[in-house]
Amino acid sequence: MTTSVGALHLPAERTEIDREIRRLAWPAIAEMVLHMFVWIADTAMVGRLGAQALSAVGLGGNVYWTCTWIFAAIGVGTQAMVARAVGAGDARRAAFSAGQGLLAGFALGAVLAGGAIVAAPWVYRLAGFAQDVSASGSEYMRIVGAGALLFIPLQVGSAILRGSGDTRTPLYITIVTNSVNLVGDYVLIFGVLGFPALGVRGAAIATLVAHITGGLLTLGAVFRRNGAAHLHAGDVLRIDAPTLRNLVRLGVPAGAEEALMNGSRLISSFIIATLGTTAFAANQVTVAAESLSFMPGYGFAVAAGILVGQSLGARRADRAVQVGYRSLRHSVAVMGSVALAFLLIPRLIIGMFTNDPEVIRIASVCLRIAAFEQLFIGITDTLCGSLRGAGDTRTALRITAAGTWLVRMPLVVLATYVFHLGLPAVWVITCLDWAVRSALAARHFRAGRWQEVRVH
Repeated sequence: MTTSVGALHLPAERTEIDREIRRLAWPAIAEMVLHMFVWIADTAMVGRLGAQALSAVGLGGNVYWTCTWIFAAIGVGTQAMVARAVGAGDARRAAFSAGQGLLAGFALGAVLAGGAIVAAPWVYRLAGFAQDVSASGSEYMRIVGAGALLFIPLQVGSAILRGSGDTRTPLYITIVTNSVNLVGDYVLIFGVLGFPALGVRGAAIATLVAHITGGLLTLGAVFRRNGAAHLHAGDVLRIDAPTLRNLVRLGVPAGAEEALMNGSRLISSFIIATLGTTAFAANQVTVAAESLSFMPGYGFAVAAGILVGQSLGARRADRAVQVGYRSLRHSVAVMGSVALAFLLIPRLIIGMFTNDPEVIRIASVCLRIAAFEQLFIGITDTLCGSLRGAGDTRTALRITAAGTWLVRMPLVVLATYVFHLGLPAVWVITCLDWAVRSALAARHFRAGRWQEVRVH
């Protein structure tokens, strides 16, 4: 029986929703912060090797992570289906949906690993980097790419756990995974404890070992007997066409959204590469620094998506609406604090990633500009997370397409090739992109049509 909207305005009801949001959000925030350290640790430590090594890891990392998040978008559909089933109290349907999502994750991981091995040299040739950068970067991309065999299932497995309402287990696994990566980076990049100094190759090996470790631990977690979805081996080994079609229907728009969003960043990287090695390195460390700011918005988006999906599964559309708005309040408050840090201490933050004076100077200007997009990011991520949790992945796709390809990319091309404005102009344009997306997300969420989307 559906509760009236008015009942949700009671202080006790609002307190309950806030408590659930915080319970789910903080492990998701911490998990994504630690996941990003897989890349940030590489960037910070390789940055000590110089601009050429930083460019090699930067481009290879951009291409690999762009493809990774596109392929891992199958987890968005998996989480939505699992959350709806859990909200409806149907544990068997939740388990089978989870198993089919994991099956798709293994297949996509194999495709990505093979693609990384074949395509790596062509990526650096297309960017026009010098031979020494291309050689080390290609090796980095191939080694890291092999980890996709288990990293895509890791992402799907985390989505299964989150859809079941468990955001803590993915956090614990990520703590172990990133500990492996951080220690491996330090030991293999610089050559300590008797290991040789492998530089860029060492960073790649450390990331590969971290991916393998995290993937195995995640598989163990989703198959545990006391898991909320009660996943069995038969749920993965048996192919069910209708369930896979549902996953594709929900996952393809999410994957396309990732392709448009991360693809625009990737193409921007190739454009920025024409500004020179120093500008490219400055952009890389700015992106690395700003990536930490995405985490609060991501965490509240995860919480909103889980609770919206479960609320709709329980036929509580009124509660789903309030979850979205309450999550938004939390997200904006935290992202505002991040913006202040970017404005006040940009050089201190950038200095964590490089000691090159010119890179620090340019990147600090860009990070100050990035401060102005933080609230827009929080609004966009949280509301689009609510839409995805409801299964409305197509609207999230349209919002991203409008911001990145109708605003950001045309203006970046004009700023770089026509007006020759330099790197800071690219960051001003990025801020405008997020402003447009936040306005579109707010408008669609208020309209409420996402409540009527069918998941099964």
